[in-house]
Amino acid sequence: MIDLSGIPKTSSLIDEALKEQLTGIFSKMPEPVVLKAVVDTKQEKDSEMASFLHVISKLGEKLSVELYTPAEAAVQVPDLDTAYLPVTGFYKNGQYQRVAFHGVPGGKEINSFILAVLNLSGGCQEVPEKLKKRIGKLKKAANIKICVSLSCHHCPSVVTACQQIAMLNPGIEAEMIDAALYPDLVEKFNISRVPMIITNDQDIYMGSKTIEEIVNLLKF
Repeated sequence: MIDLSGIPKTSSLIDEALKEQLTGIFSKMPEPVVLKAVVDTKQEKDSEMASFLHVISKLGEKLSVELYTPAEAAVQVPDLDTAYLPVTGFYKNGQYQRVAFHGVPGGKEINSFILAVLNLSGGCQEVPEKLKKRIGKLKKAANIKICVSLSCHHCPSVVTACQQIAMLNPGIEAEMIDAALYPDLVEKFNISRVPMIITNDQDIYMGSKTIEEIVNLLKF
C-alpha cells in the first residue's frame, strides 16, 4: 500500500469552499465507504488523483482511502480493471461494489463521484421501488463503460444512473472512463461524442439516457 504521508495534502480540484461543503456532506454519511485506487505516481494524472483522494479522505470520518501501486493491484484489488489508470473502486463492508472511475473526476464528473460515495453510504438518491425491483431482476451480467468528457453536461447523470444500477444488482458493474485520457480506447470504439455507453465491450449506445432507459437496454 502507498503511504499517504507521501501524497500532497492539497488538490487543485478542491478549494476551501468546496472542502467546507464536502465536510458537511460527508459528516452525514450513514455507513462507511472505502475508496481503493491503483495509481502510478510517476504519471501526472495518477498523482493528481492520489492528491484528490488524500484530500477528501480527511473530510469525513466514514470515508477512507487506500492507494496501491500497479504491481500490488492483482493481489490487493483483483476486482479492478487496471488497463486504464488511474482507477478508483468503491468498497463497502470489505466488498467491491462494482463501481469504478478511470481518470480524475474533475469538471462535471466531481458531482457523480461524490454522489457515488453518498449513494453507496446510504442511498441519498432513492430509486423508486418498482424500478428497484426491475433492476434486481436483471439476469444478464453486464460490464458498463460510460465514456465521458469532463466538460459534458449530460455525462454525470448517465454515470450516476449506471452506478445506481450496479449498486442494486450484483451482476452489473459500472465504470466511468474519461475518454480524453485513453486514445487507444477512443480508437477501439471509435468514440466521437459522449456520453457513450458500452456494454460488455460489444454494444454501444450514444447520448444521454435516463436510468429507466438504461435498464431497458440491459434487458437484452
